[in-house]
Amino acid sequence: MKRVNIREAFVGEPNRSQEGLSTVFDEGLEALLLGVRGGELTIVVPAGTEEGRAVQEAECVRGVLRLENERVLTFEIQAHSVGAFFEDEPAALHRRRQRESGVDMSAIGGSHDYMAAARPVSAREAMTPDPITIRPEQSVTEAAELLAYHRISGLPVLDGSGALVGVVSEADIIAKKGETVGDIMTHEVITASAGARVEEVAAIMARERIKRIPVLDGDRLAGIISRADIVRWVAS
Repeated sequence: MKRVNIREAFVGEPNRSQEGLSTVFDEGLEALLLGVRGGELTIVVPAGTEEGRAVQEAECVRGVLRLENERVLTFEIQAHSVGAFFEDEPAALHRRRQRESGVDMSAIGGSHDYMAAARPVSAREAMTPDPITIRPEQSVTEAAELLAYHRISGLPVLDGSGALVGVVSEADIIAKKGETVGDIMTHEVITASAGARVEEVAAIMARERIKRIPVLDGDRLAGIISRADIVRWVAS
């Protein structure tokens, strides 16, 4: 978490009088910038607010989150408001907007830039880290709900110790019968090491005709790399 001047937090805003932004530039406020899974949150609080009370004292919460379905969700919630602003757009369009504006909207120095289009070399650089997972004992209905909610086509399955024991996909749910994820999941999982080159991962996907590959760091799940991640790498 990083504490910054309120004006630094909203660098690049086109118009300070824009609806919902006028109160943000009150000199009695400051911003806490927090890196989260897939993006960054900006929490506007009264100057001097302790970090532990940031959520309770927030005047405004804004976020930019990169979703696993190759879209970017931008949202803003004002204190005492009855609704919230949000925008859902393709990740490629979001990156292009940033390039054309010439402004780096991420103000957390030294943090990972989730919107960067730098050309990755290894699976670790191209993968989606900390993917949504499920356990073997969970129901098929729960798996379907996760896939639908997150708009993804497959989930790594982890046992109680965190070890990868399978993958459950949309195809498994449609074509197989069972009550739990363990009943229908694919047990023989093709994986890639975090240090594997992206070209190698792409070749495996093409050869095996699969849409995603779990990425392992040693024997632990580090992320998942999909066809969309490979396409983004080619485009970069």
